[in-house]
Amino acid sequence: MTQNLPRFPPRPTDTAPLYPADELMKLQSIMDNRPGQPLPPPPPAARSKTTWVGKALALVGVAVVSGFVWWVLQPSDPVDQQVAKPQKTAGEYEFTTVPELPEPVKDSDCAAHATSQTQAFFKTTPCVQLTRAFYTAKLPNGSTVYSSVSVVKMKSTDEARQLRELTQKDGTGNVKDLVLDKAISVPPLTTLANGGYASEQRDQLVVIVESDSPTRGADALAHNKEMKKVSNDAIRLASSFGN
Repeated sequence: MTQNLPRFPPRPTDTAPLYPADELMKLQSIMDNRPGQPLPPPPPAARSKTTWVGKALALVGVAVVSGFVWWVLQPSDPVDQQVAKPQKTAGEYEFTTVPELPEPVKDSDCAAHATSQTQAFFKTTPCVQLTRAFYTAKLPNGSTVYSSVSVVKMKSTDEARQLRELTQKDGTGNVKDLVLDKAISVPPLTTLANGGYASEQRDQLVVIVESDSPTRGADALAHNKEMKKVSNDAIRLASSFGN
């Protein structure tokens, strides 16, 4: 026997209301676009890429700063640039100093190192300084030539001119060469005054050179001419005296 139970209309609270699908999608879109909501974290792959880019930019910055510091600290001139050294003017003969007198000798009393009228000139017209040096040179035939180079510094250009004119004359004496002054011994020579003479004026300076060799040929004039040639070439050595 079947029992028939009465049916009552359902109450509103008995079941959940059903919403259409399109309404649910609209609601989800509104929730996603609400202001102030934090952005979802990037996926692991994106985070890894962002970290790598940051490190790369940091390394580039370090390299740029390091390069700038290195450039600032570099010397203005190349490190391997050689410093220029003073060189003597090239000449016909190669002159060498002697072990007995490797450096020039200086004195302020020119009269004590002069002869005849040149000595008298220095007594009335004192020099400022006398610098003398001694050299040797080889002739093409192998003979050795000895040269005494004297540099006299006067107080004025006019006094230097007078000194040079006086020493160019015969029989007026001269500044003593280092052999005559017994500063150097070159047997059998006792002076270089019998060889070749040369002189030059440079403002207040007068350069006087006398050269001779113990080896003499039969022709005295030819010998003196050759010694004068050596003396003329030795004048350039005075530039190294530093007067």
